[in-house]
Amino acid sequence: MVVARMRAMVEWLVAGYLLLATGLVASAAPVLVQGEEIGQGVLRVRSGECFAIVPEHVIGFGLGLKVMSAGRVWAPASIETTFGDDISVIRVASQGKITCGMGWPVINNLDEILTEAVSRSLQGSILRVRETGGVVVYPVHFMGMDDRYVEVRTVDQVDEAFKGVSGSQLLLDGQPVGMVLSTENGLVKAYRHDALSHIVARFFHTPGPGQLPPSHLPVESHSSVAIVTTRTAIREDPSPWSPVVRWLSVGQSVEVIGKVTGLPWWQTRDGYVRVRNTTER
Repeated sequence: MVVARMRAMVEWLVAGYLLLATGLVASAAPVLVQGEEIGQGVLRVRSGECFAIVPEHVIGFGLGLKVMSAGRVWAPASIETTFGDDISVIRVASQGKITCGMGWPVINNLDEILTEAVSRSLQGSILRVRETGGVVVYPVHFMGMDDRYVEVRTVDQVDEAFKGVSGSQLLLDGQPVGMVLSTENGLVKAYRHDALSHIVARFFHTPGPGQLPPSHLPVESHSSVAIVTTRTAIREDPSPWSPVVRWLSVGQSVEVIGKVTGLPWWQTRDGYVRVRNTTER
């Protein structure tokens, strides 16, 4: 069993170096992220500044936050903003130490590609920067999808090898199709790359298809107090892409002064919270 696992790990490492050497990876550079947990991130540049897109649960409160490139170069980082759906952006103080301007492939719609991948159980791969440097590639098979998520199953179920894989890129034929959010018993749940491009579009100043214009929305008067049932962001506008004003913990109360007509958002004095994340008192 130990020999088989070691052989599988060697195969993953060799595959990773071959994949990178042949230039099949069309995505931005991956980095290891050290926050509340060890995870992964994907670099993206904005106006010459370096940022990384990371699962929110990896960074936590952002204490001692830093990133490491595949070449073992470290850079400090800080929380920039969050978007809901466990997606966040951190600012990376690369200062020329880490190359960030590799580009970000904006893919508007992966429905056709992912539908075929799931129906044929095609093989893809997950990239992870190791704690000791270098990139590991894990082979996976596509299992399911919806409008925001795609599920894959690992070919070799080595659970301990998947520690710290959250935030890794999911690739199909060298093209990014998702970002890993969770793993359990060999089943990997990833946020679709087209949905990810859409949710961060406002921050990176590129138009997201059908993005909600937040101002000028009708608000009905509604006076009450709501109790937060899950960690919830108060946002500037009633949109999951809007900047976060502050966070509310489970059990905190917030005064509600209105309800956005036709949308599941309460208006508060500081901004807006999702109705589904609260219960009225």
